[in-house]
Amino acid sequence: MKQFWEAKKAHPDSIMLFRMGDFYETFDEDAILTADILGIALTKRSNGAAATVPLAGFPYHALDQHLHKLLRSGHRVAICEQVEDPKIAKGIVKREVIEVLSPGAAITDKYLDQKENNYLCAVTLEQRKCGIAILDYSTGEFYTCSRGHEDLITLLKQFHVSEVIIPEDQDDDLHALIRGEDIFTTTIPDWCRSFDTAYDSITSFFNVSSLKGFGIDSDRLAVISAGCALYYVDHNFKGRTEHIQTLALIQKEGIMGLDAFTIRNLEIFQSLSTQGIHGTLVGTIDETITGSGSRLLKNWLRQPLTDPEKINARLDRISEFIDNPEMMEAIQSILKETS
Repeated sequence: MKQFWEAKKAHPDSIMLFRMGDFYETFDEDAILTADILGIALTKRSNGAAATVPLAGFPYHALDQHLHKLLRSGHRVAICEQVEDPKIAKGIVKREVIEVLSPGAAITDKYLDQKENNYLCAVTLEQRKCGIAILDYSTGEFYTCSRGHEDLITLLKQFHVSEVIIPEDQDDDLHALIRGEDIFTTTIPDWCRSFDTAYDSITSFFNVSSLKGFGIDSDRLAVISAGCALYYVDHNFKGRTEHIQTLALIQKEGIMGLDAFTIRNLEIFQSLSTQGIHGTLVGTIDETITGSGSRLLKNWLRQPLTDPEKINARLDRISEFIDNPEMMEAIQSILKETS
C-alpha cells in the first residue's frame, strides 16, 4: 500500500488506477467513488494493517471500457503502471504514474467522438483582458489569442470546451467570470503565467527563435495562455506531445462574431429541446465522410467568414467538386479508406 499512498499524495485530486498484475485496483475513497460510477463490487483489502481499506478493481483489458465512464462523470484519472517486469524485480515491483487523464485531455476512443474536437482551454487573466489558448490533444490542433473578459464565455461555447486550465491564484476570479457555468476546471502552478517562462517553453517546443511566425510575438496574454496549455499536456502525458505541430492565432478580423446566446438560440450545434444534434444546423448539413472533415466543418461554423473574397474562394472550391462528380467520388473513395 505504501506505493499507492505515495502516488495518491502526488495526485490527490485524481482517481488513482493502480496496476496490480492483471487488474487495476482503486483504494479508499477512490474505491467507493469508482464502485459507484462503474457499478462494480466494493470489497476490502484483507492483509495486515490495511484490512479496513475499501477496494474496487477491474481487469486491465477493460481499461478503455471503464475509463470513459470515469471521465464522463467529471473526474480526473491517474494511471499508475508497473514499470518493471515482475519476474525479474527484486522485492516490490516498481510502479509510476504514467499519465493523468481529464475530460479535456482524454484520448480513449470510447470517450471521444471522432466527429467532434475535444478542446481544453488554458486561461490567464489580467485586468479586463484574458489570454485564451484552445488545444485538442487528440488531434494536435492548437490556437491562442487575447480577448476582453466579455468574450471568454463566447469562446468556451464556440469551441465546446471540455476543461479549463487556470493558474491557482486566479481560480476564484475565473469562477466569478464564468458565472456558474458547469465547466470542469483544473489549476496549475502560479509560476506558469510568467511571460518569459511561457515564451521560452513555446519557442523551445516548436524549435524556433521567436514567435513572430505565429503572429503572437508581442501578444503577452496569448503567449502566456499557450505556455500554460503546453505545460498542462506535457505534465500530464510525460512529454508525449510530438504530434502538436503548430500554433495558430484565433482571428477576430474577417470573422463574424457569434456570442454564446446566439450560438445557443440558433441551435447551430445543439438542440434546445433534445440537447442532441438532431434538427440542428450542423446535423442538417454535415454529410462529411471522415471525422476530420466533420471537425473542419464545425470549425467553419464556429467562425463564419465575413470577407467576400475568402467566402467566394471557398465556394469556388466547393463548386469544383459539384461540377466534377467523378472527381468528387474518387476523392471520397480514398477518404473512406482513411476514416
